[in-house]
Amino acid sequence: MRPWMYANNGETCCAAAVAGQGVALQPGFLVRKDLEAGRLVELMPGYRSARLGVYAVYPTRKFVTPKVRALVDYLASAFPEAL
Repeated sequence: MRPWMYANNGETCCAAAVAGQGVALQPGFLVRKDLEAGRLVELMPGYRSARLGVYAVYPTRKFVTPKVRALVDYLASAFPEAL
């Protein structure tokens, strides 16, 4: 295969797929709304790619600023499947 497009941004890949420009392998949180709305269809429901983690990296667990704690808490609630 020779892809006509390369992108390192999931939203760009999703937009191309919605526009009928090809097939995209993207995480559920990026394509869920388009799948539910019928703008995308799942091609191989039995196939799953390797799982990738979501990581919040910060210098220490001591003295975590409220901003960092809020972000980590938000990520944990937004991506419960990554826990």
